[in-house]
Amino acid sequence: MNLRAALVALSLASPAAAQHAPRALRAAQPEVARSPVAAEIERIRGNVRSTRYVHATRVDERAGRYDFDCSAMASLVLSHAAPRAHAVVLRRNGRSRPVARDFHDVIASAPVDRPRDGWLRLTRMQDLRPGDVIAWRRPPTVASRNTGHVAFVHEAPRRLDRDGRRWSVRIADATSIPHGDDTRPRQHQSGFGYGTLTLFVETPGGDPTAYGWYGLDTRIDFRTHIALGRAVR
Repeated sequence: MNLRAALVALSLASPAAAQHAPRALRAAQPEVARSPVAAEIERIRGNVRSTRYVHATRVDERAGRYDFDCSAMASLVLSHAAPRAHAVVLRRNGRSRPVARDFHDVIASAPVDRPRDGWLRLTRMQDLRPGDVIAWRRPPTVASRNTGHVAFVHEAPRRLDRDGRRWSVRIADATSIPHGDDTRPRQHQSGFGYGTLTLFVETPGGDPTAYGWYGLDTRIDFRTHIALGRAVR
């Protein structure tokens, strides 16, 4: 999701803030892949030789080239690891290339008790595990043609406060704006990589309603409904 113009206009962060998260987060070790989706992301990580954030899908697996945006990355991962769940997202808008809004809407309409059409909606942050999907629609305050953002959980979330209203989440995604503790090289911070978000929950046990793009403990960057889901097949 390209939020550069919005972030600059709102003066939400300094350049230094985009690069740093709390020391405890920098020391975190990735969890072992626990699902086909997480395994597919790890496969891409091991295969990537070059990557850029573009509003297109230009992937050459043999050459290790992965040029895409967040929704194209999610579509690629799910087409390999959870084809039924991917097909539902494709049908959402009738196009061959889904957008972030489609992932959010499919997850938000999925049941919470058992999977349907390859999707299970999660209602608690503590239930997230590697390979699960986080998606949101573009916040109302953002002037952009992007429809939102979609990312994959890389590590189980960390609760940052006693009440469970603030959570740090290590994710894998495609972006042109690095998150906290980001793995994308400083000289070319674009495309596939890992970073840290902060998600904020108004009611403990409920859906997140805001996020901090840079993974800082207490700062909210934007407010919007955030859907949590699991693609099971």
